[in-house]
Amino acid sequence: MTNRIATKTGLPFLLSALALFGACAARNSSSPKPTSAKQNEATLTHVETFYAQLLPVRRPDLAASYGVAPKNETFEPLSESDLTTHIEDLNLMLADLDKVPPSPRADTLRSRLTRELLQYGPEGGIRRDPMLWLDILQAAVMAPLAGNPVVGCGETQRIEQRLRTFPEALRGASVLLRSAPLPDSAAFVQRIARFEFFLRSDLPARTDACKDGRRLADFTEADTLAAASLMEFRRSLAPGE
Repeated sequence: MTNRIATKTGLPFLLSALALFGACAARNSSSPKPTSAKQNEATLTHVETFYAQLLPVRRPDLAASYGVAPKNETFEPLSESDLTTHIEDLNLMLADLDKVPPSPRADTLRSRLTRELLQYGPEGGIRRDPMLWLDILQAAVMAPLAGNPVVGCGETQRIEQRLRTFPEALRGASVLLRSAPLPDSAAFVQRIARFEFFLRSDLPARTDACKDGRRLADFTEADTLAAASLMEFRRSLAPGE
């Protein structure tokens, strides 16, 4: 299994190992000898590890919901061009889980993977719900804060880098949402307004501990561009508001 995340986030060995696990499991399935408890544990641990690495990169909203601790991963918003590859990654993990006996760990992983996959179907939120995209983007810029009210220059730079993904992410969202019905105008505009306030007022205040003028200038530029792209997203889905 390969995808572009591996190169940017240091996951090539995890991806290769996951593919190897799948291949080994497939060979073992043709033999009457059942897999050992040790093999099942290794498969579960590997799927858990890979999913925990993948979520902050692609779905920071789910990472936050599941309590996956933020690290130093980049954020790579999903788009139509790479959604198929992401779905293949999730299905490969499900295939590995199907080869281990039911257990609370396996069942939790299987449930999470299945729920995420449903969001990518024709009627799933990624293609039908603009609010979901706002949740993803807000979680992406919240992740470097790691629950802290104020952060330093290192975290400020990470937030800035994520803010710079907003224009591309929202253009990609518009493509995936092209067949979706228009959202409830009042609720959508209100959600956009809250997000804009967060970007223009709350988020800058969180960087007060950084005293590097250049770093703060870069952050301000990225923050302004992100807020502007958010307004363009609003106009595309709630014209006239």
